[in-house]
Amino acid sequence: MPRTTLLIVAAWQAATAFRVPAPVVQRQKLLASAKLPALRAAAADDAVAEKPPLVPRLAGFAELAAADEVCRVAFKGSGLPHSLAGGGALVALLIATGSIGEKLHKKLLAPGATLLLSWMPVFFAPALVLLPLAEPVVATARDAAALAVVVFGGLAASLSATAFAVGAVCSDEACTAASDTWSKSRPAQVPFGSPLLKPLGVVTVLSGVLAAQGKSQFKRPYFVAATLGSFVFGSRFASSLSKSESKAKKALARALHPVAQCALVTTVACRILAKATSKTTAVTLKSYATLAGAPLQRLLGASVLALACGVYGRRREVKENWKAVGAGTISGVGVGLYGTALAARAVQLPKAARYALLPRCITSPLAVAVCTALNTDAAAAVALVVVTGVLGAAFGPAALDALGTKDPVARGMAMGAAAHGIGTAQMGDEPDAQPFAAIAMSLVGAASVVAAATPASRQLLLRAAGV
Repeated sequence: MPRTTLLIVAAWQAATAFRVPAPVVQRQKLLASAKLPALRAAAADDAVAEKPPLVPRLAGFAELAAADEVCRVAFKGSGLPHSLAGGGALVALLIATGSIGEKLHKKLLAPGATLLLSWMPVFFAPALVLLPLAEPVVATARDAAALAVVVFGGLAASLSATAFAVGAVCSDEACTAASDTWSKSRPAQVPFGSPLLKPLGVVTVLSGVLAAQGKSQFKRPYFVAATLGSFVFGSRFASSLSKSESKAKKALARALHPVAQCALVTTVACRILAKATSKTTAVTLKSYATLAGAPLQRLLGASVLALACGVYGRRREVKENWKAVGAGTISGVGVGLYGTALAARAVQLPKAARYALLPRCITSPLAVAVCTALNTDAAAAVALVVVTGVLGAAFGPAALDALGTKDPVARGMAMGAAAHGIGTAQMGDEPDAQPFAAIAMSLVGAASVVAAATPASRQLLLRAAGV
């Protein structure tokens, strides 16, 4: 089973590779010395300063995956995306159970969420790998250029509008306090350890050779190992470039996001197997979708529950900044959904492209729900969602730096609203901002689903898109 394979790989990573950087410990000292407001300091102290034991990590990982499957059944037919409803139910349950919920979160769920979120970006990669199977939404170079304008321009608009909206409602004292320490305390992102590359590489080569000889039972380990291995390699490669003193290498590190590298290498791996087995690329990609793509993408639901754990851990700070959360959500939906509809209409994109672009700022499971409400195909839409997320994760933090946005609340809300799950995962190196990214991703996604499902707002949306 691919999930069993992922659990084994996660065990290896947890035992030998994954670690929390020393700057996280230094961050606590900097925050304390700056005398931040009590709630902010308390939230910062929640950052994990030591590597959790192996057993709680794996147990928490398995618990979140199992909980997602329960939610998938429990909320079936409810009209709600099960991961979104499950995340809300999990937070509510933890709050309602008081000290028991606190202990469960600290001892089991938080370590499992840390492990799951370290892998979260790779769960988006299959959508890019499978893009050739999707029906094309543009047919001319002019339409392709217009599509790129909406994607890039929409991302910039969502980031800046959300950051401005949140900054406008932040108190001067809170924003100043966060700004004084942010630039000094931002920790470096920790890549996966190199010991993980060797077993994944060996499995890829051996299973690939056997699959090429017609032993179809080895296709699954080949596809899974190639996907995970290329993601780990991409993470380490991008990290090594980002540590260079060269500005060119730093820029390249932002452009070569691990998810993009993973999708490219995995696509090449599929083509190699197709040639070796005398199959068409389309047939091989369909096998990949069944054996690796679907199981990996299924774990996105568990990742949403992991993000909900982060929201629960910072619930006091979220409550303290409820005005900023509300402003960011309204801005995210307004610009991300309705603004995209107007932009797609303005550049006169084909009808299929306009539909596909509408959920570009919403994480994949929720984007599928929006497409279902609009009665349109989700394949191209999910691919555009992943492209938007990769671009946001690669360039979003630098863009916020250029805008002078240093407050963690504003940074998190902007990234979650503009770059959904991939952007939220990218904020793992900004632990004060990531919970707000998760909140923005969830609320903007939920509001967008409601807007697409409610007849009046759906008609307004379709009218804005001109379809």
